[in-house]
Amino acid sequence: MSSSYRIGIGIVLATVAASALVCFVQTDPNPPTRAGYDLGPAASSLGSFSFTERSGRDVTDADLADRVWVAAFVFSRCPSSCPRISAEMAKLQAELPADSPVRLVSITVDPDYDTPEVLTDFARRYGADPDRWWFLTAPQEETYAFVERGFLQSVAEATEDDLASGAEAILHSTKLALVDRGNRVVGVFDIGDEPGMERLRERLAYLSAPDWARDLPAVNATLNGACAVLLILGWILIRSGNVRGHTIAQVAALSLSAVFLACYLVYHAQVGSVKFTGVGPARPTYFSILLSHTILAVVMVPMILITVVRALRKRFDRHRVIAQATFPIWVYVSITGVVIYLMLYQMDFSSAAPAVAGF
Repeated sequence: MSSSYRIGIGIVLATVAASALVCFVQTDPNPPTRAGYDLGPAASSLGSFSFTERSGRDVTDADLADRVWVAAFVFSRCPSSCPRISAEMAKLQAELPADSPVRLVSITVDPDYDTPEVLTDFARRYGADPDRWWFLTAPQEETYAFVERGFLQSVAEATEDDLASGAEAILHSTKLALVDRGNRVVGVFDIGDEPGMERLRERLAYLSAPDWARDLPAVNATLNGACAVLLILGWILIRSGNVRGHTIAQVAALSLSAVFLACYLVYHAQVGSVKFTGVGPARPTYFSILLSHTILAVVMVPMILITVVRALRKRFDRHRVIAQATFPIWVYVSITGVVIYLMLYQMDFSSAAPAVAGF
């Protein structure tokens, strides 16, 4: 093995070791449980439902089935929690693009008082756009059953003892529920939990993105995997003296890397960042891989450019030196790109989900 290969492999090993040291020391494998979290396998369908919107129109499960939406549970006479809940919903409305497909839905848990007219006044307090933020009401028995069965959240009228202790007239959840297409409840996020609300915004961006954008991580992983195969094939070909085949393989690998970069930028422009939510040993392991991948991706870019320029100028002796050092770095970055995709999108490293029912 030439010294250039050893240099490249040494750079990879040193970066991996340093990244692992930093991440295993600095990363908490079991971060504190948040009040907001994804339901994962516990995600469930809401089934059929029917409400009356503040405008007087009927709203059924069919009206929301093709949308991503956020549900809140409020009532207009609520003195403390509902103003905070509605203020968070107003923030979401302000943050979402005007053409966002996301619908905000507030469901009253005091339907005997909260008529459509009352809800209209209530919605006006928070600047609710009637086309983007709906306020729904239905008979109390149906509403309570729907909240408890569909959203797995508790709701009940306060007892005299509750009222004497300063509770609100209706005990209800302060969590916002994230509902995916098909009316599937995929997460609940408490308004008092800042990391949870941040997670809600991340999930909203991902779920509401166009289908083609949500498919890009798989496309990117495929491009990375194919690039690694081409790099290894090119290495085998040049070792056997097949210069033409080597050149074709390397040009193809470079082209796939360029396409990957374009897809990567488009995806993050559409969706933003997606955070790893796993716990246990997988957490520092993932961040070790991600950190080393990121560092070496930055390192390899100028090395690839130098390699290509020397080849184009037919300075093959100098080209060989830099190419041999670049090869193990490029292969590592390509392979870990696939590993990161699998760990982030395909593998479940979450702990058992806590019970979601409660106020």
